[in-house]
Amino acid sequence: MMKNKGTIITIAIITALAIVCAVLLTALLTDEPSDGYSPTPVSPPPENVSEPSENSTPMNLDSFELAKASILENIGNFEVSFKDDVDEAFIDKMSEAFGSDTVETLANALDSGVVSTESMRSVVGYTEKAFLSILNGELERTEQLGNTENRATTLVFVGDVSFSDGYSVMNQYRSRGKGAEGIVSEEVLKIMRDATVTMANNEFTFTTRGAPIPNKMWTFRGKPENVSIYYEMGVDIVGLANNHAFDYGPDSLTDTLATLDKAGIARLGAGENLEEAKAPYYYIVNGMKIAIVAGSAIDPYSTRGAKENQSGVFQIFDTVSMSREISAAKENADYVIAYVHWGIESTTNLTGGQKSMGKAFVDAGADVVVGMHSHCMQGLEYYKGKLIVYSLGNFTFSSHDLTCGMLKTTINADGTIGNVYYPMMQKDNFTYINSGEKGKSQFELLKSLLINAEISDDYTVTEPK
Repeated sequence: MMKNKGTIITIAIITALAIVCAVLLTALLTDEPSDGYSPTPVSPPPENVSEPSENSTPMNLDSFELAKASILENIGNFEVSFKDDVDEAFIDKMSEAFGSDTVETLANALDSGVVSTESMRSVVGYTEKAFLSILNGELERTEQLGNTENRATTLVFVGDVSFSDGYSVMNQYRSRGKGAEGIVSEEVLKIMRDATVTMANNEFTFTTRGAPIPNKMWTFRGKPENVSIYYEMGVDIVGLANNHAFDYGPDSLTDTLATLDKAGIARLGAGENLEEAKAPYYYIVNGMKIAIVAGSAIDPYSTRGAKENQSGVFQIFDTVSMSREISAAKENADYVIAYVHWGIESTTNLTGGQKSMGKAFVDAGADVVVGMHSHCMQGLEYYKGKLIVYSLGNFTFSSHDLTCGMLKTTINADGTIGNVYYPMMQKDNFTYINSGEKGKSQFELLKSLLINAEISDDYTVTEPK
């Protein structure tokens, strides 16, 4: 009995030991890392001791601050005129104007290599001049048009326009009942409406006030509501530097300015004072800045010239005044269009003044010179690689059968300029492209008027190689 009892106790002890060993073995196998290493616990460092810098991560740093630091670190790679102005405040201002993404894009580009005046547009989307205008808020008389689908900018220019009541254009516009299509072909209107910017010469006044200027043979005024025809045509901007902007005196010019402003039609070439009259108008489009400058070299007697404290048109009876404004505009813009009223009416012959002025304007910085006043088509000339169009003639101005033209200037995505000149006719108060067999004689006339220029069958104008 006692022997059996001792045996039972022995078995119980052995069993208990086996269970304990099994539990300990299981715990060891469960806690042991796969590599067999069991780390020794370490107390955390005191609160006043920082982790080693090499173990830090940038996860909590703002990407904009990193981009800002990168720009300043690589400022030597920024080869632009305003390089010395770039500091933290400048970059903050840039972020406000263009967004932090642009800052980061510039930082990445500078980190990779040089960003120059020539390459800036491809990096940030704007040329240096367009960039600075937006950054500094220098946007007076400036429209920002964004980007076109193909990044090409088309500028269309047409000639003299009059919506003067009591004359043939408005009479036919109303009697035909077709709107703009009643006085201009759909083909021409499509080119105008599809353009990035379309410009016309506004050669009359929008007013119901004033009296005709004494001793002037032809004076024109139309009701302010006639301005809506510009919408129909797709006209965005008009020139007022001509010999009819003051036909009914100071009130008529004031009313014309107000009518165009209210309608949202940009204008230049005349104003309430000289500063306003000579001021360029700018467009920022496809990341480039384009300036248009307008002046008139016609009729110093019955058309009042603007002065410091006097309304009128910007008169340019020498090459200096207009050249000065072109040069100033070129300082602020990538491209400059000179829009000029000059020459003699009803002739294809050019004056010495037109020739010398046109070249002087190119020398001053104009990329294209567009002329008006002759009421008929005149010649084209390339000078130093820039096109001078001596006169587009009429567009919708009278009932006479007259040759005229329309210029389409395209500033391509790569910055090169292409020009197309459409020979047109104004006939029976209807303007159309004079193409095909019926336009053959006009096309031959146009070719005979070219100076250092060639025109192809599709009307592309180029400089001879």
